Amino acid sequence: MRRAILWLTIAAISSFSLAVGDLNYARQLVDHGEYALAAVTLKKQIQNFPVEARYLLADVYLREGDLKQANVYLESARELGLDETRYYALRGRMALLREDWDTAWASLRSAVALSGRRRYALDWGLVGLAQGNLDRAKLGFEKARRAGASAEGQFLEGLALLPGNAKGALALFRAAQAELSAESPLKPQVIYWQARALERLGKTSEARSTLRFLLRTYPDYGPARDALNRLGP
Repeated sequence: MRRAILWLTIAAISSFSLAVGDLNYARQLVDHGEYALAAVTLKKQIQNFPVEARYLLADVYLREGDLKQANVYLESARELGLDETRYYALRGRMALLREDWDTAWASLRSAVALSGRRRYALDWGLVGLAQGNLDRAKLGFEKARRAGASAEGQFLEGLALLPGNAKGALALFRAAQAELSAESPLKPQVIYWQARALERLGKTSEARSTLRFLLRTYPDYGPARDALNRLGP
């Protein structure tokens, strides 16, 4: 289950940072999931943007799950002058998806130390969440909250706490919900996991009510419908 949560969360909080100018077309392709065409477009721009195009190709291949190609382009971008912050951040995400926890932890720690960016701190905490290491998860998510990712950090820390402290997780999920806009892709996830926390606490009736509220607001959120069917009317 941790691996499924990991992929879902990376998709929800991911931000794809591209250079301006001719590379904006590649950004549009990535936003629409057209990774193969984005790769072709970026390869045509390697001469004009030797570092940035290679870095972005590494990110595209990472999104496609081709970690070997992602690593080739990332290392070549570094050799040509890619800044250390983005190098360690992407290297850490690659290691995270390989489940190489120590490399992921060390790389993302370096990215956080160099930049203080909340996105990198969230990824740092995700290492602990995916690994099942609560101390690591809390360290990363607390750093993310201090960097301005309050709702995202609360949500992810709640996921880390849930197996052993459903009451604490519920409080974090509710705090996150209060901060998120209705348009946030995390909003339905936060409400869904509130219901899961309530179920763990034995509050089945309240869990059902939470799921019904979620489906009224986000009728296409399949996990909520599945959970409600499992819990019964």
